[in-house]
Amino acid sequence: MSEHKNKEILEEDNIIEQMEDDIKEVENEDWTINEEKVENNIFPEDEKCLDRLMKTQADFDNFKARTERDKVGMTFFLKQDIFKKTLPVLDDLERIIKATSEENKKTPIYEGITALYNKFSGDLEKMWVKSFVSLGEEVNPDKHDVMTTIPWRIEWIICDEFEKGYELEGRVLRHAKVIVWAWE
Repeated sequence: MSEHKNKEILEEDNIIEQMEDDIKEVENEDWTINEEKVENNIFPEDEKCLDRLMKTQADFDNFKARTERDKVGMTFFLKQDIFKKTLPVLDDLERIIKATSEENKKTPIYEGITALYNKFSGDLEKMWVKSFVSLGEEVNPDKHDVMTTIPWRIEWIICDEFEKGYELEGRVLRHAKVIVWAWE
């Protein structure tokens, strides 16, 4: 072996021995690092390094939290987009059911439409899409779009609904379009 290689090996051995000695100084009998001993053995240069390490750890924790929050937001946004496109189909089925005359309610087509409506609305509820009650309630701008008013002695109470409102996971998916009584 060359003399240069021997020097490198000796230097590596010295570094390893020094590291082992440093580790022994901060270890407990159960081979865990004693934080108190570590703090006592920190040099001023190491404090800067420790500060940077702590800042980096805080930045990483913030990054993880922000990423998780963004993931949840994006998932909700995608679900919302899909469900908003399917709600008009549910509205149409409901209008067909309401507009069907009593004599036509005994036909197989009507029974198929009601079965389809019940299945579709049941499936949406399983996916956390639920309609909310508006009739007789006071107007809430976070949940209702007022389409028109009818003169009456009671103010801002919903008397009819153009379209049902829906919530997804507790958030408004679609505002209810309503008719409201207004003071004469």
